[in-house]
Amino acid sequence: MKRVFIIAGDPSGDLIASQLIESMRRLQPGLEVVGLGGAHLRKCSDRFLGNIVEQHALGFAISPKQILYFRKILTDVIVPELKKNPPDVVVPVDFYGFNSRVAMVAKELGHRVFYYASPQFWASRPGRADRLRKSVDLFLCLFPFEEDFYKKRQLPARFVGHPLLDSLPPIDEEGPQKVEPSIGLLPGSRPEEIRRHLPVMADACRLIAKAVPGCRFVIFAVPHVPRDLYHSILSGHKSTVMMDIIQDEDYQWRSQMDLALTASGMETLENALLGIPMVVMYKTNWITYLIARMLIRIRYLAMPNLLADREVVPEFIQWKATADAIAKPIIHWLKNPKERRELRRTLLSLRGKFGGNGASERAARAILEKVA
Repeated sequence: MKRVFIIAGDPSGDLIASQLIESMRRLQPGLEVVGLGGAHLRKCSDRFLGNIVEQHALGFAISPKQILYFRKILTDVIVPELKKNPPDVVVPVDFYGFNSRVAMVAKELGHRVFYYASPQFWASRPGRADRLRKSVDLFLCLFPFEEDFYKKRQLPARFVGHPLLDSLPPIDEEGPQKVEPSIGLLPGSRPEEIRRHLPVMADACRLIAKAVPGCRFVIFAVPHVPRDLYHSILSGHKSTVMMDIIQDEDYQWRSQMDLALTASGMETLENALLGIPMVVMYKTNWITYLIARMLIRIRYLAMPNLLADREVVPEFIQWKATADAIAKPIIHWLKNPKERRELRRTLLSLRGKFGGNGASERAARAILEKVA
């Protein structure tokens, strides 16, 4: 294999796509990489066709302008690239709305397609999986229950585990030993999510600081969102609690958090694998929420709850996501450290479901073996 074309449309997909490429290059020296995605793929691509992660596209909330943008990317960038410089394989990464169309077009043009971080059909509209039956040579699954989902539908799939495990620092099961408890705030990875979640989290921090004086609050900023957004939200909100704002791409800071207030998303899995007890919240506009309620079939949104098949950490969605509601469990855990340590051990036990480190290499080997 000489050339791979890889596409990612969101921050987490962009990161794991770059990790997959690093593994493929170790196994296949001289591999040429054509990338379309974000900052991580830009760094590891021989030719980078554009940053689509900057669009901050999000599920049902994608705007008409964004739809036109991605349509243009497909017809004016991807199709000409596939025709002029045919790759040996095409690897869409997550980002189903766009990458499902990329997979279909690539297969129509005669390319092998390996869908990495396979779409979460098990969460909503499972019938969508059949639409890709003729377009995908192999679904590469990050979560242990996904392989069975595909195989029951006679679709080719392989569970490779989650590459996040390779990025995490060593973890002490007992947790940070500090006098001053630290609480992390993770309001989301997209500007609209941050605008909706951070004011609620700031109000919750005020309640927590009043109930348990001496807490330290840390906002974890994402690199692709301007720092000014966080400052403007907090200044407009007139928060009375001091908060640090940091970027922490290697989890060294986050691993030292005692507790977290977290938006639903990849952050919930990261926190779980770091052993950080958390409260999960999510708010969106009402139209998006009502559509999602009709389509989503899973009982929980937070990944630790899905993996455990029970509510390990509390979730507060939409109107339930109030400052009072999300502050209450945090205050309880601060006052009951034994319960907090037990929850930490429960979260860390979820690591065993992923087959250990080396997910990126297992995914790379699966692709190379299939091609060979």
